[in-house]
Amino acid sequence: MKIKAVFFDIGGTIHVQEATPEQDVQYADMVHKLLAAHGIDAGQPQELLARIDAGASKYKKYVEDKLIELPGDEIWTDFMLEGVPAAQLSGLGEELCYLFDRYRKKITPRPGLRETLDALQARGYQLGVISNIMSLTFVPRILEAYGIREYFDPLVLSSECGIRKPRREIFDLALERSGVPRQAACYVGDTISRDVRGARFAEWPLMIQIDNPRTYHKDQAYLGQGYEPDYRVRELPEIVTVLDAYGA
Repeated sequence: MKIKAVFFDIGGTIHVQEATPEQDVQYADMVHKLLAAHGIDAGQPQELLARIDAGASKYKKYVEDKLIELPGDEIWTDFMLEGVPAAQLSGLGEELCYLFDRYRKKITPRPGLRETLDALQARGYQLGVISNIMSLTFVPRILEAYGIREYFDPLVLSSECGIRKPRREIFDLALERSGVPRQAACYVGDTISRDVRGARFAEWPLMIQIDNPRTYHKDQAYLGQGYEPDYRVRELPEIVTVLDAYGA
C-alpha cells in the first residue's frame, strides 16, 4: 500500500537540542522568577537548576521504566521540585513544563525544514506529530514559532494521552486520529530506543531514522538487538527522496 501519512518526532528530528552554559543561566533565571512571583522559595538560580536537574534525572528513569507521562503538577511536585508543598505548585505544572521543554536546552530547527514539509505536502502526504513531551503546549507553540503549525494534524503528545513511545498505543492513537491505515503510515525519528522500536512495535511499514549524534548514547543498549530503520538519512530533505523511491 502506498504511504499516505508521515509522522514526525520533534526533539532531535524537527529540531536539535544543545546544553550550553548560557542556556543554563537563562533557564534558571526564568524559573526562579516564576516561582518567586508565586511566593515560592526553592533556592537561588544555580541551586534551583541543580535541584531541577536531579529531579529530571529521577523523572526520566521513572518514565522510561513505566512508559507513561504524568500530569504537569505531579511531575514538579513528585520529582522536579520534590519537597516544595503541592499546594504551592498547584496550577504551575504546565508553565514549568513548558519552560523546561522550551528553554532547558538551546533548540535549533534543522536546515531544510519548511522546504521538506512543502515538498511532502505537495505530494499529498498527510503530516502529523508523535512526541514524548512533558508540556501540553510546547509542541503547538514551537511549531507556531517556526511558522509550520498548519502543516501538522494530528499532534499526538505523551503529555496529553499519558502514553510514551516506544509503546504501540501512542502510534495506534495517531492512526485513529488521522484516519490512516497502519499499512500507509511512515514515521521519522532520531532514536532507536523510542522511535525505531516504537514504529516496529506498532508494525508500521516505513521507519526513517534521521542522524543525531547528540542521542547516540541513548541507543547504545539497543545496538545489535535487531531494531533497524528501513532508511537512515542525515538531513530532512532526504526524506522526500526516500518516499519518492519507496512509492515508485
